[in-house]
Amino acid sequence: MKSAPDERPVRRSVTYGDERIEFALSRRHRKTLAITVHPDLRVEVVAPMNAAETAILERVRHRARWILRQQRQFLSWMPKPRDRQYRGGETHRYLGRQYRLKLVRAKASSVKLRGGFLEVGLPDPADPKAVRRVLDRWYRDQSKVRFAKQLREAHARMKAHEIPEPRLRLLRMAKRWGSCTPAGEILLNPDLVKAPAPCIDYVILHELCHLKHPNHSRAFFELLDAILPEWRKQKDRLERVEI
Repeated sequence: MKSAPDERPVRRSVTYGDERIEFALSRRHRKTLAITVHPDLRVEVVAPMNAAETAILERVRHRARWILRQQRQFLSWMPKPRDRQYRGGETHRYLGRQYRLKLVRAKASSVKLRGGFLEVGLPDPADPKAVRRVLDRWYRDQSKVRFAKQLREAHARMKAHEIPEPRLRLLRMAKRWGSCTPAGEILLNPDLVKAPAPCIDYVILHELCHLKHPNHSRAFFELLDAILPEWRKQKDRLERVEI
């Protein structure tokens, strides 16, 4: 005798505080319930065939904090930095483009973009620690100027939403490209300047939306969709950036 086939997924949702968690619910011949949060933020729930829907919804609600935490991690995920040697010929990125490191001896430290090269001048170009210090300082200086410009432009795009003009602060974060504070301050990782400009816009607009909606509620995503319809594309692109 054949068993009944697995049921096709249906859309369900639960609320958790101000958040609404939507998920695809499917039933299969299994004994336990499984919840999966995918990198594109989709939530999938697989339940036993005979599980009561009220019990399923309660279980999802019970795991809501974990689900939202997983989604936040995917939204702000940044790749693990490469193990760089800071020697001539090594590749580094700036605004999405790849440049080859060229080290030259010079009396004063400097960094210049010349064609496809990042030319770093310093008294001892054979010292990788010194090269890293000079390059990190240059990236930070570039990010100050670039981020300030893109933040002004992004804020102007959201003028109709009456979001106060935020303060900008650079902060190196181990696992995040950006964040914001309740006081209206936007924090951006200086390494973000290595990403393409549209990806930088995505991170800035994401944080500006948080100044209006502090959580990842439906209202937050509706605003982000309205301001930047292609945000998912830029998010996926950002996740492939080498730092």
